[in-house]
Amino acid sequence: TPSAKGVPLPGANGPKPHLSSGAMTVTCEQPGKYINLQGLQRVELTGGVWEIIWRENSPAGILICGFHLASDAERNDCIMERGNIYLTFPIWSEDGLRRERAKKEKAQIEYDEHAMERDNELELMKETPNLLMKALHFRQACQATQKMDFSDLHHYVDVPSTSDVKIFGELHCVKTGTVWRTNGNAFNEPFRSAKQRLLGSASLL
Repeated sequence: TPSAKGVPLPGANGPKPHLSSGAMTVTCEQPGKYINLQGLQRVELTGGVWEIIWRENSPAGILICGFHLASDAERNDCIMERGNIYLTFPIWSEDGLRRERAKKEKAQIEYDEHAMERDNELELMKETPNLLMKALHFRQACQATQKMDFSDLHHYVDVPSTSDVKIFGELHCVKTGTVWRTNGNAFNEPFRSAKQRLLGSASLL
């Protein structure tokens, strides 16, 4: 459901709110738990909200969940200070992901062909005793390596495989994301993108 009472979000409360789905309420079914020297501790998260931000001219976006940690969580030498905590996961539309996977597959085939060509030329270079032929095969191996770079496979490194995503209707959400926070401790701390701090990774089960 739409929410105006949750923690600030980078899309809905940021410089480009038109790219956001709007803040929606999310609740925790049960509190988080961890054990320190004082025993079992509970982590209470409030003000839960989420949004989807679609990048301009892109088939991908991000799913962001935000919560407020009311008190510090401390274990050994590690401290998660109270404040607003965010989880971010890449998300794709079904049609967009299908198109990008097709482009990635085509680029992978082209890359593999040139990689095989390069390896063959290097093998021929090793086998021939003729210095001129060695130079020729080395040159052709270099050309094949250049063609590998031109295959543009590196442009699709972030396109997830089927096993990397969790499907929600027509949306495909990448299972691995990040956990981060802003530097302010107040619940209604204005969202400032320049003050983000990475805390770790998050996983969808």
